[in-house]
Amino acid sequence: MIARVAMLATLLSAVPGFARAADAPSPAPEPAASAAAPKPLRHLVYSVTVEVQTQTDMRTRAVDAAMGGNTEHYAASGTSLGTVTCDVVGVADGNLLVDVTENASERSSATKRVAVQNDGGLIFLPNQGALTEEESELVSLLAPGLMGGERAVGDSWTARQKSPNYTTAKTFRLTDVKNAADISLAVEEVYTRSGSEALSGTVVGTVEYDPGRLVPLYVKLDKTTHQDSTEGYKTRKLGMNFVLEKDSRAKP
Repeated sequence: MIARVAMLATLLSAVPGFARAADAPSPAPEPAASAAAPKPLRHLVYSVTVEVQTQTDMRTRAVDAAMGGNTEHYAASGTSLGTVTCDVVGVADGNLLVDVTENASERSSATKRVAVQNDGGLIFLPNQGALTEEESELVSLLAPGLMGGERAVGDSWTARQKSPNYTTAKTFRLTDVKNAADISLAVEEVYTRSGSEALSGTVVGTVEYDPGRLVPLYVKLDKTTHQDSTEGYKTRKLGMNFVLEKDSRAKP
């Protein structure tokens, strides 16, 4: 925990103006209307398509069971189209500080700042809402150490994250090398959350990745979550597709 806090403090201090504002003995004056916000170190825009399917089996009362059934079935689905913008605003020791914004037809989300560790782990700043599931999946793939070193076709490696009530193991496998700027990765993730809202699930998919620019070009992921409670059993499926549309570091 101490190491995570220290890493986050280092990242925040790398953001222009952040440390000065935090250390100021009194509120800083409002910036002039003409003053521009600091330019991000890198600006990435992805088009995103999200398809959601939810099935819930609710347990009914014993009296209802006596009449021929003990569950009620509910299903819902929806599709959201839009963009996810990732602005890298700080870099320190192989870790990133990223502002993430989703603008989509059904799942828009205000800008939130998150620290992306070298291995893909995420540290969320306090006093802001959670990222959407698709935001979390995408921003973790921006980790500079995603590949974990030199790889050959057929190699696989696993990134593990653990917190008091959440564990995840994400395995990557290099399946193809099209060229130096386009390789294919297969992804399989298993995760569990304990506590009052316990759940478990998997994520499977593929990533087209540019190892030179350290950025995913195209991502297709299918996430399935199972949650059991005294009220019933819920299965939620989330299909996510991302395509890199803009990269401020891309060559013209």
